Amino acid sequence: MYNTRYCKVLYVEKRNAIFCQWKQFCSGDDYRLALQHGASLVHEKQPSLWITDTTDGFQNEVADTEWLLEKFTPQLIKSSVKKLVFIIKEDSPLYSEIEKQVDFLEQFFEVALVERLEWVL
Repeated sequence: MYNTRYCKVLYVEKRNAIFCQWKQFCSGDDYRLALQHGASLVHEKQPSLWITDTTDGFQNEVADTEWLLEKFTPQLIKSSVKKLVFIIKEDSPLYSEIEKQVDFLEQFFEVALVERLEWVL
C-alpha cells in the first residue's frame, strides 16, 4: 500500500481492483508518485478495475494532466485494466474536469461515474 498525506493507493483483492483515494491537493512528484505506485500494482497484480475516489480531490495542474494523459494513461491502456470508476458527486467542482478525462478514456476503457464507494466495492 502507498499512503501519504495526499493519496492512498492499494490493491483490493476481493474486487481485483486498484483503489486510489485522493486526500488533498498535490502536484508534481507528489501526484505522479502515487499513480506510479498504482501502475506498479497493476503490473504485479493484474487487476481488471481501477477506482479513483475524488471525494477530497482537486483540480490538476496543467502539467500533471498532460503527464496523466501522455505518460500514465498509455501504461494503463496496455495493462489488464478494463474498467475505470470515478467516485464523484454531481455537484463536485471537479465534475467537468473528470468528464473531460472520461471523454478521452472511454476510447480505451469502460468508464463509470458513481457517487458512493459502496456502489463499487
